[in-house]
Amino acid sequence: MNISQDLNSTESLVLENGLRVLVIHKPEVDTCCVSVSCKAGHFFDPADCPGLAHLLEHMLFMGNDLIPEPNGINDLVEQAGGSINAWTGTEFANYHFQAHAQALPRLLPALAAMLGAPHFNQERIAAEIQSIDAEYHYKRKDDLRRLYQIHKETANPAHPFAKFSVGNELIFNQFPVSTLKEMLSNFHQQYYCAKNLTLCVYSPFSVSQLTPWLEGSFNLLDAGSAAELELPPLYTADQLGTQINIEPLQAARRLIITFALPALHLDISSKPLDFISHVLGDEASGSLFAYLKAKGWASNLIAGSGIEGQNFKDFNINLQLTESGLKHQNEIINAVFYVIEQLKQAATEEWRLQEKAKLNQLARQYDDSHKPLQAISELAELHQYFSWDDIAKACVSETLTQQSLCDALAYFTPANMRVKVIAQGVHTTKRCAYYDAAYAIEPYTAQQLTAWQTPSPVQAIFMSPPNPFIGDSYSLCKHEAQFALPQQLVSNKGFDFWFCQDHIFNVPKGDIFVSFDIPSLAQNIHQVAAKRLWLAALNDFLQGRFYRAEIAGLHYRIYGHQGGFSIHTRGFSAQQGQLLNHLIDAIKGFTPDPQTFKQVQVLQCQSLHNTLLNKPINRLFSRLSVLIQKNTHAPVEMLDAVQHCQFDDIQRLRDRAFDYYHVDGLIHGNWSSSAAQRIVDSVLTQTVSAKAPPLPRPVAKLPVGKTLYHEVTCEHDDAAVVLYLQAPSNDIQDVAMCMVLEQMLAGSFFTTLRTEKQLGYIVGTGYVPHNQHPGIAFYIQSPNNAPQVLLDHISTFLQQQTSEKAFYEGYWPHIQRNLLKQLQDVDINQSMRSQNIWQSLGAGDPQLNTNQRLAQAIESMRFSDIERYATDMNLNQTFGQLVLFAPGKFKTMNVANDVFIPNIADFKSKVEFYL
Repeated sequence: MNISQDLNSTESLVLENGLRVLVIHKPEVDTCCVSVSCKAGHFFDPADCPGLAHLLEHMLFMGNDLIPEPNGINDLVEQAGGSINAWTGTEFANYHFQAHAQALPRLLPALAAMLGAPHFNQERIAAEIQSIDAEYHYKRKDDLRRLYQIHKETANPAHPFAKFSVGNELIFNQFPVSTLKEMLSNFHQQYYCAKNLTLCVYSPFSVSQLTPWLEGSFNLLDAGSAAELELPPLYTADQLGTQINIEPLQAARRLIITFALPALHLDISSKPLDFISHVLGDEASGSLFAYLKAKGWASNLIAGSGIEGQNFKDFNINLQLTESGLKHQNEIINAVFYVIEQLKQAATEEWRLQEKAKLNQLARQYDDSHKPLQAISELAELHQYFSWDDIAKACVSETLTQQSLCDALAYFTPANMRVKVIAQGVHTTKRCAYYDAAYAIEPYTAQQLTAWQTPSPVQAIFMSPPNPFIGDSYSLCKHEAQFALPQQLVSNKGFDFWFCQDHIFNVPKGDIFVSFDIPSLAQNIHQVAAKRLWLAALNDFLQGRFYRAEIAGLHYRIYGHQGGFSIHTRGFSAQQGQLLNHLIDAIKGFTPDPQTFKQVQVLQCQSLHNTLLNKPINRLFSRLSVLIQKNTHAPVEMLDAVQHCQFDDIQRLRDRAFDYYHVDGLIHGNWSSSAAQRIVDSVLTQTVSAKAPPLPRPVAKLPVGKTLYHEVTCEHDDAAVVLYLQAPSNDIQDVAMCMVLEQMLAGSFFTTLRTEKQLGYIVGTGYVPHNQHPGIAFYIQSPNNAPQVLLDHISTFLQQQTSEKAFYEGYWPHIQRNLLKQLQDVDINQSMRSQNIWQSLGAGDPQLNTNQRLAQAIESMRFSDIERYATDMNLNQTFGQLVLFAPGKFKTMNVANDVFIPNIADFKSKVEFYL
């Protein structure tokens, strides 16, 4: 969804009780998205009960006058083929769902009752306190949460941002549950009223159709009054011009330079911060980042993010530093202020503002990202601040002026700056509440601030010239009927290339995929480690050279896979073939230097080390892929291989890689067949050694009749378990049955084990295919239960479902209808269709009819077929079973030697594989 593209289809109305509504009428869609913003975030928490707004958000899902059952609205939305979720932020809470459009008349009353008539059952309050406490413990070793808490403690204590926002058992249990119930009711009555809400609806229904549904649903809400929020400054004077040292858990070296601004993000007509981010985040030659990278001080830079509210905005320049960069903080900050001085001078150059306006106009005109639920949630919040007329006006007119840019830049001063230094071993003096993270805050000297006020010149930094990749026109090519489906332009032993023309979205864009299967990059972990480092160095080399192409809508990605690596280019089709040629030439000709090799080796080791600190459930799913896919390696083993890789290994790898390989490719989008053929011919001339067959992607064949077990050691107190059930084959019937069973069991599994039994914050199911081979996973992460207890609950749940025939037989038509709808859904944008075509070719489906075959299989299913299949699966008669577990602070599982997998390599050397 693009707001500027939907101006003519959006209308604003206000219900009698004062509820403000935006209606986006899209007759061509068959889904609906709804978002409600309530000015009731954690800023409004009472001082003695931080987290109350968050607890209320949980309680709104626990039953109401219309649907009294806990999570009943979740079930209703899921039956309508959708999902519902919510979040509690600083100023606002948001509730949002998407579903089949025809369900909207019954979902709107359910949403209104959820917001307006909740039940505060005391047993459910106690249970949700446990759920929030599990969430709190789940994130206690999350460095972002720890950083956020330190941010709060180093802000103005009189500002509500300083309050703890999550809540936990210790806080809530200060009060009797009866008192908490009264507090929740009072909070709800005060803030969940019509005049404090904004609602946004995206659907195929017009305002005249929606209005009676909206009135009939939301008129139950009292009018109330909009919440008032008087905010002091976010920072006191002594909290600016400071350095904050923070010691993380993960290996990290980051420098975050923050400027404390007024609410410039709400200047929606001129958007000066958008332009400032554009310049400070530049990565091309002459940029701040190019200079820091050339000095060996930084490996990544992001400009512009930061917390924001009705009277404040943090503008962050977030740098990932090298070890050397950590020692040159003052020089880095000097360079930042030198760029800001240059930017002030460049504000007088009108062509720069016009070029950015052109880029914005292209992005709006040809935006096909199409994420309507995210877009309307942002729009609902924006509507809290602005009328629809003001929002619409800002969407169609670019009014950035030299004056508004200079006014914004006036806040970018040393005295208005906060600097966070995040690294292991930094000097700290205190520990933050709730997350026990070490930090220190101290002021910069007046001498330092004065020096940065007049920064020393940096000759290597200069403002960018005009962007050469911005085109003058973007035209559509003529449709050729024979290329509506993929057709092979070239096919031989070592080279297969397909072309499919876009006949649906009619945008001047496209995608090109080129995959290299290279035996010498995939035969053992040492080759894979060398490939990983070579690709990292290559991407580092290319980063600045094509940055302005990225800005102009020509994107690329080069990434490793099980058989070698792939190139993916996307965006405007004009010049994309040339970009691909440049990339292939660079890949074949690039050799890293020893210094770059050492830098990327350090970064890759840091990244791999950090993955070992991931949450237990993430570690288990990562290990599942390693065990099941023959050519995938565990991070702990890859870390060792990367650490021992030598520069000469990279040289030998690169020299051998392009002697013998296989190329697969796809061109899809706005090209004529002759233009596509020219691109393919050019690739052919660059890949003369493409003479190898494609490499297989073997999948481990788990034994039937016994359950295998594998333990993963994690640096986390929580225990976690994943039960993975592998289907007997990858034929259409097994794929369809796995999809059906996962969907049928998902809701009951979550309700039983999370909502009712409160086993943990992370509870769920998933359809988990590996290289097109289907499977189902059941998982729990818990701060309170050992892995054996979790597994017993999963097993008991699955056994008990065989006695719930009546429930599932009644539920089956909803599941069938929803899956058929999902399989019939068209791709929502051209790039997504490209991805799906590429995946279909990889699965051997050039006719793109896998979804149609799955739909036919599901449509012809009888409930008795599902019942029989599920019984066989549950009795371990057809499915392979694998249990992965992380003990955390609990006792490990006692597992017999004949079913325990102690060593990954040994397991892979003995197990059979599906080819």
